[in-house]
Amino acid sequence: MEVTALIEDKTINSELYAEKGLSFHIKQDGNIILFDTGVTGSFVDNASELGVDLKDVNVAAISHGHFDHGGGLRRFLEINKKSPIYISTQSDGDHYFKGFAFIKRYIGMDKTLFSDYSDRFNIINEFKEILPDVYLINDMKMKYPVPAGSKYLYKKKGNHLVHDDFSHEQMMVIKEDDGMVIFTGCSHHGVLNMIESAIEKFPDTPIKGLFGGFHFIGLPFFNHMAESKSNVENIAQKLMDYSIKRVYTGHCTGKKAYPILKKVMGENIEYFATGSHVEL
Repeated sequence: MEVTALIEDKTINSELYAEKGLSFHIKQDGNIILFDTGVTGSFVDNASELGVDLKDVNVAAISHGHFDHGGGLRRFLEINKKSPIYISTQSDGDHYFKGFAFIKRYIGMDKTLFSDYSDRFNIINEFKEILPDVYLINDMKMKYPVPAGSKYLYKKKGNHLVHDDFSHEQMMVIKEDDGMVIFTGCSHHGVLNMIESAIEKFPDTPIKGLFGGFHFIGLPFFNHMAESKSNVENIAQKLMDYSIKRVYTGHCTGKKAYPILKKVMGENIEYFATGSHVEL
């Protein structure tokens, strides 16, 4: 399996765009998978710079209904005429960020996509195999608390905003002979809960890789870490306890949390910035 970060908050190459979003390009057993599309569609330009032809993608999945993961979808759909798009139910809902008493920002996806490209979307609400040994999970096992930063995230219900329950979030698991690889977008359910969900579906299967953001950030514009240092340290230790061979993170994990994770996990964790590439 080969995984490339087409876009992320930072970049390893000045020729590539960075933005506060996420997109992974995955080659696995003859299939080419796109997981998330960033904010603006700049991942398409990065793909071209990296020699990646997005026309070859044969399946795409969006981790949840926030603009920093599905914002580039229109540009992808204009380029790729064949790939189905898998999203979870309520991904087309009204999602908001609220901070303090005066900040309210719409963070949902472009709803016109769902009518303009209605034939391309597959909306799912159950465990599903979308390719051989490629699975989407959206029924999460809730063993651990959700990230503290979730308190800033809401969805519209009727005429009111209520705290988001992230029923629109899904994760992807790819199984290979030597173990499984887990892909999350922002881990709004909590990265440990998402790992537990994968283990529940595939017991006794080693985890050889984990990719995605862990949502330790609270107020992005203040570089604010919502979790306490001790909580991040505890989560890092629990990640080690799962014996995951390699963890690749970034995006909403946040600039302050990553060094804490790194101190605990050492060479078992790596920041996966725009342009990063790995073979597992």
